[in-house]
Parts: sequence; structure tokens; C-alpha cells
Amino acid sequence: MKKIYVALAAAGCVAGMPLLAQSGNQAAAPKMHSVHGELILYKEANFNGEQMIVDEANSAVRTEWNIRSLSLHPGDRWQICARPRFREPCIILTRNVADATMIGIEGQIGSARPAPEPAAAAPAGN
Repeated sequence: MKKIYVALAAAGCVAGMPLLAQSGNQAAAPKMHSVHGELILYKEANFNGEQMIVDEANSAVRTEWNIRSLSLHPGDRWQICARPRFREPCIILTRNVADATMIGIEGQIGSARPAPEPAAAAPAGN
């Protein structure tokens, strides 16, 4: 089984990472369906090829192919971890990732689940 290398330093880049624009010479972007509560893993970069839909916590994600891109519904948050059973290192995805290598995924992930909303900051004391 191929291993994943999740660069935790890249986690901050995921939220601010814009999707890469395609040049006029390339084919139109593939049509992605977007359903609340689903994380979609793709075999090819730019959301192409075979796909696997994760729609609930999965403590042991397995595909027959390397994961090359990931998509999620706008506003959704997913935690992906390098190891099964949600063991570190983990990152929170908040946007689509057209090239999984940009966030350190080199092959597979170990587990995935919807991520809780971040805790609200406590009000300032008097």
C-alpha cells in the first residue's frame, strides 16, 4: 500500500489555495457534482477519472488507485488523516484540491470524516 505524506505546514495553504485556472487551450473543466456532506476522491488530477464518494466517517479509506484530487461541497469541512482510525497527521479541508500533491498527498489517505466547526472565540473578559 502506498503511503501518504501530509505536510501539516500546507494545511494553512489549503484554505487559501485558489483553484488553478485552465488555459484556453485545454478542455473545459470537468463537471463536478456537489452534494452537502460528501467528500469525493478522484483518481486523476483536476477532478477526473474514477472516483470514490465518502459520505460519512470512514476510519479506513481504501482505493485501488492513488488519490490525485479531492472535492467537497462549498461550506463543508473534512478532516483527512494519513493513518487509519483518524490518527495524526491530519489536516482539515475546506476547499476543493485539484492536485493532491499540493497538500502533501502522495498516494492514499488513511481515514476521512466530516470535521467539526471550529470553536467560536470566547468573549473578552472584563
